[in-house]
Amino acid sequence: MKWIVVCLTAFAMLGATIDGIAHAQDLPPRKPGLWQIDMTIPAAPGPQQMKMGIDSGTDTELYKMGMNAARAMCDKPSINRNGNTVTIDSACKMGETRTTTHAVTKFTGDTAYRTEADTRIDPPTTAGGGESKVTQDGKWIGPCPAGMTPGDVTMGNGMKMNIKQMLGGKQ
Repeated sequence: MKWIVVCLTAFAMLGATIDGIAHAQDLPPRKPGLWQIDMTIPAAPGPQQMKMGIDSGTDTELYKMGMNAARAMCDKPSINRNGNTVTIDSACKMGETRTTTHAVTKFTGDTAYRTEADTRIDPPTTAGGGESKVTQDGKWIGPCPAGMTPGDVTMGNGMKMNIKQMLGGKQ
């Protein structure tokens, strides 16, 4: 169960970072429809996959969530754009724990992206030490299937939730 929480947290933060950058830098938003997100997270037992229905409202809500979290915990991030590549360096503090992250996202239009995020945690909080590398590959796979609403997420293990409801919004 712990890896699901880690997976969702990483997904939300990386997704929010990508969405925040897209809006802030006038990059194209993600294409509405069904997205497959493949992640590699050190605390998870192998690669994780989820599918999510999005629309512009979902992207906006993730952006707001990421920006609010960043304002509360992080110094102003350094954001640099070079063509289809966005590099973010940030430093955040949660209690006595300080994290620094270097993330590089490469966009392929509005239908795919890849993020590689290297994070250092001080003091170290895991058995693996104070370093973590998370990768996330997102790709648009088509329109949302019948019955799926924006914000619906299906985890690789079949668990379903709605990210909008989790954020306190309406479906």
